[in-house]
Amino acid sequence: MAEPALLQPVLAEFALRYPGVNNAAVVSQWSMNYMSIVVPATLACVLTREQAIDFWRDDSVLRLDAGQPLALHFARPLPGLAAAERADYFSRWVHEHLAPLFATLALAGGLAPKILWGNFVAIWDGAFARLDPDLSRPGFADAHRWLEPVTVNHGRLKLRGLQRQVPSPAPEICPQLPLRRHCCLHYQLHPLVAGEPLVLCESCPKLHRLPLAEQVSYLHSLYD
Repeated sequence: MAEPALLQPVLAEFALRYPGVNNAAVVSQWSMNYMSIVVPATLACVLTREQAIDFWRDDSVLRLDAGQPLALHFARPLPGLAAAERADYFSRWVHEHLAPLFATLALAGGLAPKILWGNFVAIWDGAFARLDPDLSRPGFADAHRWLEPVTVNHGRLKLRGLQRQVPSPAPEICPQLPLRRHCCLHYQLHPLVAGEPLVLCESCPKLHRLPLAEQVSYLHSLYD
């Protein structure tokens, strides 16, 4: 899937969902949709089934609907993966699957790879929040910590620095919120409406730069 010749028609078909939208925003959204399937599936297989998704073989197939990632399909049983092999597997997954994929996507969309890596970290943290919010299940805390020292782009980009937890401006809703370093550009997929705010996610740096009262009001609109 990292090959440009394979991705280009997929992205072109996906872009038809967003006519007239900046190509960088469309490609960033495709990456979010892809990772929303791949990251939770990978973590669930590794941490709950002791199995590994082999992204380097042809029998790992991404199912699509008009360019939209839907699911992963496997033609044969997944190989086993011992707990001691997890760190090496995660490293190979990030550096040998996601890194070339993101390089291709960045070129296709004309956007910085740091945005795509920020998308990955957001999905990574979100997957752990859903699978095991307090990181109490065996192996989950160690797996979550694995990301802490990881760098990409020849060591120039530290993944954990792309998102952090900060105090929420509306603690009555939730005590903390994730804050991304770079906007994923999702707001550009939505047409501007006079008198209405941009469509932002709760972790968007654009939201966190608004006046406090506007942050609180917008978070209430999201959660209510």
